Amino acid sequence: MVNQLWFHLPLVLPDKIQRPARISILPTLNFILRGKAKRVTVDNYFGLTKKPLQTFLANESLPTQPGWICGDVHLHTHLTSDQVEFGAPVEMTRHGATVMGLDFVATTDHSYDLDDYPTNYLKNDPALEKWHESRVQMRKLNQNQPEGCQLIPSEEITIRNHGGHNVHLLHYNDPKFFPGSGDGAERWLNTESEHDLASVLSERSTSTISVAAHPQYRVPFLHKLLIDRDEWSLDDLLGDGLNGAQVLSGTPESADFSRSRAVWIAALLKGKKLAIYGGSDAHGNFNVFRQVKMPMINLFQMDDQILGQARTIIASNSTQMMDMMDAMAKRRTAATTAPIGDITLTLPTGEVVEIGDEAICNSGDNITLNISGKSTTEFGPLIKIELYQGVFESQREEVIWESGSNKFELQDSVRTEVTSAGYFRLEIKTPGNKRWPGIYLSTPIWVNLKP
Repeated sequence: MVNQLWFHLPLVLPDKIQRPARISILPTLNFILRGKAKRVTVDNYFGLTKKPLQTFLANESLPTQPGWICGDVHLHTHLTSDQVEFGAPVEMTRHGATVMGLDFVATTDHSYDLDDYPTNYLKNDPALEKWHESRVQMRKLNQNQPEGCQLIPSEEITIRNHGGHNVHLLHYNDPKFFPGSGDGAERWLNTESEHDLASVLSERSTSTISVAAHPQYRVPFLHKLLIDRDEWSLDDLLGDGLNGAQVLSGTPESADFSRSRAVWIAALLKGKKLAIYGGSDAHGNFNVFRQVKMPMINLFQMDDQILGQARTIIASNSTQMMDMMDAMAKRRTAATTAPIGDITLTLPTGEVVEIGDEAICNSGDNITLNISGKSTTEFGPLIKIELYQGVFESQREEVIWESGSNKFELQDSVRTEVTSAGYFRLEIKTPGNKRWPGIYLSTPIWVNLKP
């Protein structure tokens, strides 16, 4: 008998299935409810297609390079639970991420859900039982199962942007709770959030990282109208103390990704040192995205915002919390849906400068940029590798070197002369899998000139 609110049962596939393989799974649940026999196939959501779930059984891990770990920095668990959305239990989210090959995930549940009573999402709990118990649960899971995917206790805080509208801030590893209720639909006609970016950053704990969530992903009209949601502007991204931007949220085919990439580049050209991040924004979506389209009327589904679809790569040899936070603070990050890469800069002195760092050069110095890339058969060969240079003086960014091949690994170097301050960054493209294309984007290496 199932009598708990959340019930989950992992499906273990037989070892005899030859890998790699794409398989279809048609989950069927037979049960008795109030004395009547019921059957549900795939889900019990009215109006959605009941197509089999598509699963890829890999015979190799996600693309990796020594010294780098990967994870999903934007996803929601059952702690996000309200009138229109909910995620999956923390332990099942962790299990799914571990099986996928992720090293870490950040549980960025909504601030306006974390302050509710565990059994009533319409009432706020002054004692914050849901918040406190979830932090204890995640700490225990990390300690008791250190070999699995590590959980970064986090929060997606609703804050006010420069225009006074609601935007979302991904806030990692802070033992302090920040309220953000402006778009929680719990106080109709009162959509003002408690904090803006400056107040969160001034009050946050040490060893905490704060990142702009999906900066230019379009907000649905009803969200703008009813709960005053908005997007991050360039002025917002230039705020002091912001650590990075989640430029990649789901598939890179989205026009919203292109808009987010563009505003991130605009901030970089203004001299803002923003690390890049990638995350799925999955709300319990391990295979198919489902969401309310029109409240009380209809739903929709798509192959996007799936757990681990968009990932952040961190230059860390360990998944210890302080090691990951230190790497993020140093901006040693990249975003990907498939390939992995790296870029270093070698000065005339032989000193090597890494992603996230700043090289101090003389005008006229000849430097070497060392480039690497890697993919797997699941995601296809490295069809395009591009090295970008951004120049502060001209406020322009351009490709200064590119390559393409049908190879799955690349090692190359580019020599160039430094004549102005700016940055270098790397992008890699692959065909991807059958659901979304592959892309990799690095945080820059910055270059400044000696006086």
